Amino acid sequence: MINIPGQLAIRTINGRNGEFNVGKLSTSIGEFVIKDALLDQHIEGKYRGDFAITEIRPS
Repeated sequence: MINIPGQLAIRTINGRNGEFNVGKLSTSIGEFVIKDALLDQHIEGKYRGDFAITEIRPS
């Protein structure tokens, strides 16, 4: 696991099973797409902070 500062941009998408949130994490080492049910706890917007990356998968 690595901790890295960055900005998480969350947006709401309307899918066939209803609305859900996806995120894009911008860091100094690259951009990552985040798809996790935990994002549904937050409203659409941009969040700055330190983020823990535990797993990276190819898209």
